[in-house]
Amino acid sequence: MKESIIIKNFGPLKDVRIDDIKPLIVFIGESASGKSTLMKVIVLMRYIYKMVNIRSYLKNSNITKSPFKIRFSTLLRDGLDKMVGPDTQIIYTVMINGRSYMLSYEKSLHANVDIPDSDLVFFKESYISESRSIIPAWASKAASAKGGDLGFFFHETFSDFNDATDVVKEQDLDYLSLKLRVQKSANKPKQFMIEAKDGNYAPIELRYASSGIQTSAPLVTIVRYFAHDFSFKDAFQRSVLNYLYRQDLLTKFTPGIDQSQLGKYVHIHIEEAELSLDPDSQRALMNHIINEAFHKKGGDRKLGLMIATHSPYITNHLNVLLRAGYFEKARQDYPYLNKDDIAVYKVQDGMLVSLMATDNDTGEYVINTYDLSDTMERIYDDYENMAK
Repeated sequence: MKESIIIKNFGPLKDVRIDDIKPLIVFIGESASGKSTLMKVIVLMRYIYKMVNIRSYLKNSNITKSPFKIRFSTLLRDGLDKMVGPDTQIIYTVMINGRSYMLSYEKSLHANVDIPDSDLVFFKESYISESRSIIPAWASKAASAKGGDLGFFFHETFSDFNDATDVVKEQDLDYLSLKLRVQKSANKPKQFMIEAKDGNYAPIELRYASSGIQTSAPLVTIVRYFAHDFSFKDAFQRSVLNYLYRQDLLTKFTPGIDQSQLGKYVHIHIEEAELSLDPDSQRALMNHIINEAFHKKGGDRKLGLMIATHSPYITNHLNVLLRAGYFEKARQDYPYLNKDDIAVYKVQDGMLVSLMATDNDTGEYVINTYDLSDTMERIYDDYENMAK
């Protein structure tokens, strides 16, 4: 499967084109450059494509009445509706088995796509919001994932963490030499405890832990859940079979393909993975989530990561993992990256600039991070110029 997207005149995004959405994509750029907006548009189009696949699956199974009404305007959450203008254009394309399926928006949504059984897929989209630091306090009050007014993407993040911790009772935080333990008793809210691996101090609640622990523990727990524990079978039942049962349509349901045969894809979109972590912990966190997503065995799904970041440390560390892919011994020590599985873009002036390059000396695939040191150079120059 190959995905591509074109976005024009959507908020800060003026002319964005990604011809091949890789399994790992990183967006880096200045604040308010449009990194999060870009990810939100991609997750929106992926969600619509999921609905189109379910609608096609039902139609192919003799169910002509679809339970899903896809209205673009109602899917624009947390201010995205204010970014759509008369010149907005979005073209999202999926290519499977040599055939292309296109969804587009230009004044209205065009999603009347029929997909044959051979090309059907089942997507699961997860968006991990930068506001995830609120999760520990929110959870401690037994707040409903649907209640409150903290924004759609926060509540989606909280809901995913809540679902994850129904299954994951202990989560390794090896990048900090800690672990998260989930405790639940009677009708009380879940309690999230942070424990030191060496036992040097007593466990504390996640809401009282450092800000770096509060932001990263939900992130790695959600990644683990979707990489290994999320049940596509249960999600399919919630999306399709329950509807058929309520509408008394099960007798008409004659699928040409079993849901277990559908291609399964999980896409995790992460805002500011580095939040409140020191540079070395940022590097260790990247090792952790890349190992979880791409190297641990098992599962019936393919997983993609998309990360928006301000951190030059994360982007530079990806070069280490890329280079590890070229050497057998390094592949044993690092969660290496294959050169065909990664793309890094700088979001600038409403457009994307690819940072992928080839090293002139070694011929190896690298991320061009030269410009990411400009701020440190300016700080040094200002320091030196004080005495002049």
